[in-house]
Amino acid sequence: MEIKMKPWKKILLIISAVVLILVLGSGVLLYQFFTSLQPPKIEITENYISTNRDFINGVTIEKITVDSIGGNGLPAKYKVNYVTSCIIDHPKGRPPEPLDKIVFHKKGNYWWIENTADFQYVHKGLGREIVDGKNRLPLSAGLKRLSTCPMEFEREQWYFITIGDPQVTGIFFIIDKNGNNNQYLMPSGVSPI
Repeated sequence: MEIKMKPWKKILLIISAVVLILVLGSGVLLYQFFTSLQPPKIEITENYISTNRDFINGVTIEKITVDSIGGNGLPAKYKVNYVTSCIIDHPKGRPPEPLDKIVFHKKGNYWWIENTADFQYVHKGLGREIVDGKNRLPLSAGLKRLSTCPMEFEREQWYFITIGDPQVTGIFFIIDKNGNNNQYLMPSGVSPI
């Protein structure tokens, strides 16, 4: 026995389904839009750094000596003693393969350079400025390419990590005396749109 539906009920059912699809689709699009406005999620450990986005521009790790701590408990003025950068490989004629994880002591589609440093920063608002008048020397191509990260994180030592994302000034990172990883993302205030 076939159940017959009145034509107006069929139309009402179709309209309800279309409205439901539009509402759900709009909700997904709004969710994606608002999450794209947030800074990336970063996880740093002694062994790797990962993100919910990509490390297209690589990562730079600065080992710092803290001169003063701000009201938020983070370094406010500090001297950079050492810098290492992870550069993402660019295959000839093609853009780099996007990475969401860089393992420090394992070879990958990236390479490292390192250099000593001697310049001071002070954090002001959402950014940081050089305070000792020295220009930061760019890490140049003349430095030796290393296949793995040349440094080890030390306990109770502060680091400042930049990830090449315009929404992030950087991340303060320290491993406390108990071996717990502590990271503090410093947003830049730059909108991605």
